[in-house]
Amino acid sequence: MKQNFYKCVRLAAGLLLCVSLTFCSGKAGGKPVSSSSRSVGDAESTPQNVAGQDAFPFPAIPETMTEPQERRSYLLLHYWDNYDFADTVLLHRADVTEQGLVNYVALAGTHPDKAEADEALGVFCEKIVLSAEACKEMPALVEKYLYDPMSPMRDEELYARFLDALLAHAPAEDVRRERWTFLRKLTGRNNPGQAAEDFTYYLPDGQRRTLSSTQVEAPVLILFFYDPECENCHATLQEMKGNTLFAEAVSSGQAQVLSIYTEGNLRVWRDRLDEIPADWTVGTDRELIKTQALYDLKAMPALYLLDADKRVLLKDASFAQICETMGW
Repeated sequence: MKQNFYKCVRLAAGLLLCVSLTFCSGKAGGKPVSSSSRSVGDAESTPQNVAGQDAFPFPAIPETMTEPQERRSYLLLHYWDNYDFADTVLLHRADVTEQGLVNYVALAGTHPDKAEADEALGVFCEKIVLSAEACKEMPALVEKYLYDPMSPMRDEELYARFLDALLAHAPAEDVRRERWTFLRKLTGRNNPGQAAEDFTYYLPDGQRRTLSSTQVEAPVLILFFYDPECENCHATLQEMKGNTLFAEAVSSGQAQVLSIYTEGNLRVWRDRLDEIPADWTVGTDRELIKTQALYDLKAMPALYLLDADKRVLLKDASFAQICETMGW
């Protein structure tokens, strides 16, 4: 529900930006405008001192640009022109920097021309890597809003494009490249339309199986990566067990469930096997999925909806999203 709600918020943000770009004058100069009344184009032509800066220093859009899409494209490409990435005080001003980033993410995420958006992301990252402090703070903020599972703005596809731009411009000696590369690998796997990554798992009796060898005799297969000691996993499991339409779909062969324990305490796993419904398949991967980064397990439980050919329909979805998709 939260993610669906924010999709509406993002669309609304994009619409407001377009409206603002249509009517803003694009003139520079004058006194700073408060954040509650400033429009996207009413920006100063040069950065303001932090002490007097009440809002993000938007660039001035040339008056000769009158078409909303043209103005929007200009703003996206020049968004950070007046921002001082070397100002460490400004970097930590949430009301300026973080709010400015949120607006930028909404603008980039709703921009109709992907090539233009990617070019703008490249310009953004070129500026980031010029400052050691910005190279520390900005990627963390982008990760917070686009990749954190609790963020209503979560957008892995846009985050992957940001990582591509960041890795293209970050110095080779930057130790954070290893983490960014790891995150880029995760964001590129198991996306809708892709074949689900294969993995090995073991049944309670010790039999070794793989996802690729698992027979799917239903239209869909749900992967349920869980840990019985995780409170969220327990709550989701109870939600799944309590959904009668879902239970009927499983019992009637309209859906299959493969539940995989991804941690290393086999005693805990075995002691709580009786919590898993009898018509689900349950196994443990002996931590291979996590160590090999085959699936994104940053938040547990992790659910994936696959078709009968084991192609991903929904990645890292909530149970509510799966039910909405399947009509349960």
